[in-house]
Amino acid sequence: MGTIVTIHGMLGESLAIIYLLLAVGSWLRRQKNGLPMWLVGIAHSLIALQVILGTILYIRAPQVISIWHPITGYLALAALFLTVLWRNRLGRANSTALAALIVAVLVVVNVLIARLR
Repeated sequence: MGTIVTIHGMLGESLAIIYLLLAVGSWLRRQKNGLPMWLVGIAHSLIALQVILGTILYIRAPQVISIWHPITGYLALAALFLTVLWRNRLGRANSTALAALIVAVLVVVNVLIARLR
């Protein structure tokens, strides 16, 4: 279980940077329809893996972390669906940038919750 905790912690800290870069990259390349979808897909796969690992850890030891940690993790995953809702109104690149920025903020909040426990 120690290995899963380490991977979960390091991936969480990395996701904050990944999604911030995804937001900035999508916004900078908005004239060219944003970043390639394979790159966005890799970031989304990593956050899905993070939520799966976190769920496993929370099921095994719910008393270790605050209930707000998994709630904000699930909210970060759900925020990815905002891209689909905003795509017609904002365009693909801008909707990806905005959703990625929201995810980055939620991931930073999650990292702070985990660090300050």
